Amino acid sequence: MPSRVIQSYPPSDLFPLGNCDTVLVDVTSDDGQISTRVAQVRLIFQPKVPRASNLVLPTYLSSPLLYIQYFDFVANPNDRPELAMWTVERSYVVDQHGKRYRRGGVVLLTDVTHAVELIPEYGEKVNKDISATTCLESYDRFFLNNFADKESYHTFSTEFA
Repeated sequence: MPSRVIQSYPPSDLFPLGNCDTVLVDVTSDDGQISTRVAQVRLIFQPKVPRASNLVLPTYLSSPLLYIQYFDFVANPNDRPELAMWTVERSYVVDQHGKRYRRGGVVLLTDVTHAVELIPEYGEKVNKDISATTCLESYDRFFLNNFADKESYHTFSTEFA
């Protein structure tokens, strides 16, 4: 992937719900299988050891890490040929009390393969209070924009799911 900036900003006056980019990330499962997932970057961080400490970080913690929240592929371009786009929706987990949380995880920055654009599936009527700065946090289902640039078009021409 060409070098790109990945952003994850907390809420502000300009972005009342934060400004967190979406990416394609390669995730390795417990059985060693690698799959490509769409995810939203919620936090970028890197552990540091205090200078006075004699602790040494493991190699896998010596580069930047991302806390991400996952999306699941729910439809492929053939399901809606008039759009020719993949459809994803937020992935949730439910706790023992029935409360729903976004499914997330921590990955290496180098696991990111592509920055992506998501287009909300607005439905029949768009809420007039939704804007470009709030739509990613206001909907659960999105189209993966494969027409954003040439690299996206070629990347999304393959099978994900």
